[in-house]
Amino acid sequence: MVRTDPRRVSAQIDGMLVCAEYSEQTGQLCLRQNGALVREWFPPHSWMAIASVAGARHWGTRPTDDDLIALLRNEMTLLRSPQSGTMQK
Repeated sequence: MVRTDPRRVSAQIDGMLVCAEYSEQTGQLCLRQNGALVREWFPPHSWMAIASVAGARHWGTRPTDDDLIALLRNEMTLLRSPQSGTMQK
């Protein structure tokens, strides 16, 4: 059964509140940092982003909270990298 409400997870990473939100209905995946949109993906890119940290379970189309937390940690690491330059404190 498809969830009608988006799955949301939040975490404090390096003193910032970050949130991942995934809609099973549309496949849209959003990452927010302190409430501001940082990244947004649509299928198939959202599914690939999730599957890249979760493995082949559900092909990235039905992530668990743990999958989304792993995605948050991975993306925040990428945003902190020196060549990124997009992360703001």
